[in-house]
Amino acid sequence: MMGTSTTKKFAGPAPVSKAKPKPAAAAKAKAGPGGAPPFVLCYICGRKYGTKSVSIHEPQCLEKWKAENDELPKKLRRPEPVKPKEMEISATGGYDYDAMNEAAWKSAQSQLVACERCGRTFLPERLQVHLRSCKGKR
Repeated sequence: MMGTSTTKKFAGPAPVSKAKPKPAAAAKAKAGPGGAPPFVLCYICGRKYGTKSVSIHEPQCLEKWKAENDELPKKLRRPEPVKPKEMEISATGGYDYDAMNEAAWKSAQSQLVACERCGRTFLPERLQVHLRSCKGKR
């Protein structure tokens, strides 16, 4: 049993890929934090959407909002949400996602209605459910 060895010998360094890496600037421009694709918040409902799909979602969300708002009692009806100016393309032709998302979040939060008993905020249709069990400030 001479000449049998259990150790393997490596002939040299590991093979190197010949593919060109993507430029870091191009990857950062298309990706959000942590390499995830960028997202935009809807200014009406506050949910996350991709940069392409938010333009499809917003008109549908606004129609849904109008239908729900019309069904509320008159004292709970709210004015129609207005798209924040930060949500539009800048003069350089780009988007400032942080500013857009901050403005959209504030707009969505302004749609909430405060409970007159305890001060917590709810969507108007959920406030009715909350009022059934609210005991006021404790």
